[in-house]
Amino acid sequence: MDYQPYFPPITLRKVFGKERSPSPSSSEITARKVFDFESEHLIQSQLPVEKTECTNNLIPPPRGSLSKPNSGGYALQEVLAWGDDTYDSIQKGLHLVCEKHLDMNSPYHLQRSESLSAFFEAAREQFPILSCYQDSWPARDFAKMYLKNKVGSDKAKTRSKTTGND
Repeated sequence: MDYQPYFPPITLRKVFGKERSPSPSSSEITARKVFDFESEHLIQSQLPVEKTECTNNLIPPPRGSLSKPNSGGYALQEVLAWGDDTYDSIQKGLHLVCEKHLDMNSPYHLQRSESLSAFFEAAREQFPILSCYQDSWPARDFAKMYLKNKVGSDKAKTRSKTTGND
């Protein structure tokens, strides 16, 4: 029989066989709570108003800047993990609430406090799930993004009109 010497590789790489147990899923290792909006809405619509509010263990806002996931911030849709249909319907609904209660020509930080209070009250009334979040931060983030995009697009339209007339 012909024998050849075996020399271990120089790198410290270890290859695991298929008998290795799978890694835990992200839901097992994170504290993220995923809401099923439809079932939450059905359950909450059957309960008295007092019981629809989440007063214990409110979900705190994520750390970092909104819509800057590559710079230590977060993407709202990923953080909320509501599902595409739920996210889109809440987003569209909150856009309408923004148009009703906020000044669409000013960014979020320049809004009047009375307008913001009315916005948050209407948002929580229309979407009870927002009561489960500390200070209804998803509504705040939707409003910030919407106003930023709206004010920016209006400025761009104004610029293109003034440069087009020259």
